[in-house]
Amino acid sequence: MANWIGCKVNSIPFKYLWLTVGANMNRINNWRPVYDIFEKRLSLWKAALLSIGGRVTLIHSVLESLPTYFMSLYKAPVKVIKDLESIKEKFLWGGSNNVRKTHWVAWDRVSLPKKAGGLGICKLADANLALLSKWGWRFKNDPESLWVKIINAIHSGGSKWSFLPCNKSVRSVWVNICNVLNKPLVDNKTIRCFFKGEVGSGSDILFWFDPWLSDMPLKDLFPCLFRLKIVKDCSVLDRLADGGTWLWRFNPDSTSEMQELSSLSGMLSSFSLASGRDKWMWLGDSTGLFSVKSAKDLLVRSRCVPNVRVIDWCEWVPIKCNIFVWRLELNRIPTFDALASRGIAIFSRVCPLCGYEDESVIHLFISCRFAELIWHKISRWCHLPAIFAFSIKDLLDLHLFSRLGSTEKFVVQGIMISTCWCIWLARNKAVFSDIKPSVEGVFREMRALGFFWFRNRSRFQSVEWNDWCKFVIM
Repeated sequence: MANWIGCKVNSIPFKYLWLTVGANMNRINNWRPVYDIFEKRLSLWKAALLSIGGRVTLIHSVLESLPTYFMSLYKAPVKVIKDLESIKEKFLWGGSNNVRKTHWVAWDRVSLPKKAGGLGICKLADANLALLSKWGWRFKNDPESLWVKIINAIHSGGSKWSFLPCNKSVRSVWVNICNVLNKPLVDNKTIRCFFKGEVGSGSDILFWFDPWLSDMPLKDLFPCLFRLKIVKDCSVLDRLADGGTWLWRFNPDSTSEMQELSSLSGMLSSFSLASGRDKWMWLGDSTGLFSVKSAKDLLVRSRCVPNVRVIDWCEWVPIKCNIFVWRLELNRIPTFDALASRGIAIFSRVCPLCGYEDESVIHLFISCRFAELIWHKISRWCHLPAIFAFSIKDLLDLHLFSRLGSTEKFVVQGIMISTCWCIWLARNKAVFSDIKPSVEGVFREMRALGFFWFRNRSRFQSVEWNDWCKFVIM
């Protein structure tokens, strides 16, 4: 055949479109190309020269997409996922294999969506499972495809009591994909539980194994009847076209069997076959269509913790400032008390801005005399009542409870974030450069930075400096 077609004869494993075909991808060594890609890309970046906002952007746009090609076909070993996540985590906090940095927020929290209180960084394990789930969707929706026919031919000798044909005696990528779809992941439900058949002619949907009459397969809803059934792998068409005759090993006679038979008969009485092709719906999205994004969202939602404090990200301040107040609200910034609690040696805990009390998040941004004077200036400038706060949450939510218009609230939200950022900059200058800050200097810097960001990062690009200083936005 090779001579007839005019191609070369090769052996397994071999490279095809940069993927290793026929290799045992459960071995760590066969994932070495992905490690090399990560290391090569990181060697071009200097984490210490990037803000945390820049590092988050690079993780979103580059590091999360690098292993996608491999993970769209192969189930990554746990060790590979752990190593690659470790590389991402180190890069996020400015470290590397040679430089160790403190990881201020747990990775489980970082990898939550922004709306759930995280930074929206996707876990590679979720991406891998979502990408592999697409093959199950394609298998069910493209029954006439050549690759589907090949899978059916290879795995037809396996167990027929399955949503997908799977012969585990045949070592293949398909077996790993089936294991992913059959593994409990979301609220102790499998991914395949979110596939539901929409019956047309009924020839391609299995009566007992595919969910079609309910969100669950009938074999799970009526286990007693399923045990009695002789032909278990019949299609909906086969079952409903035989005149309603049930083929039992012996007739149902127990109470549970009769109850199940009555319930099933009642469900089938209102159902009738239609013309046209059988279709499949994805219950993980309101559109009913499968997408890798909706599958990832489904997996992420299962990890979300209820009643978690979620901050509103401001559109017109830089990402680094939004991330800073996110950490600030979690009390995960390197103040003196936070460093001491982590066993890091410090010479003094005294606040570098006022010089009287020990530095903590609450003191530095709320109760410090230096901060109180700045908030007083902010309140006068923005025509707000005197600002009194008991927590960082009070500062970040101030715009929600003010009597200003919607535009002014939008501006005040960014001003509060920018002020916290400038207070932190002044604190760092005092600690590391021995520059004594002034209230007026911090206020001027905040107002200048705020004007620059607001004019260039929002839709109000016509605002002038004099109007900004008078807090006349529109």
